[in-house]
Amino acid sequence: MPETLTIRIKPHEREALNSVAKSLGKSVSEVVRDILVQALEERPLASRAGHLAGRLTLGPASADAFRAKIKASNWRR
Repeated sequence: MPETLTIRIKPHEREALNSVAKSLGKSVSEVVRDILVQALEERPLASRAGHLAGRLTLGPASADAFRAKIKASNWRR
């Protein structure tokens, strides 16, 4: 059986939530439930960040500086 959950949000957040619900033709409760389901869904890293694959391109100088920064902050030295 569904339970009631009470949360506190700022007025501008409530306005945004109302606006989203209206634009989707849903109740505020439906939108919040959808958001919670999505946030609580377990997804592998690849599905959450897969769209980033191949997005970072470093030139030789940038790559060297990046590697040096990683090496400097590596706790396993």
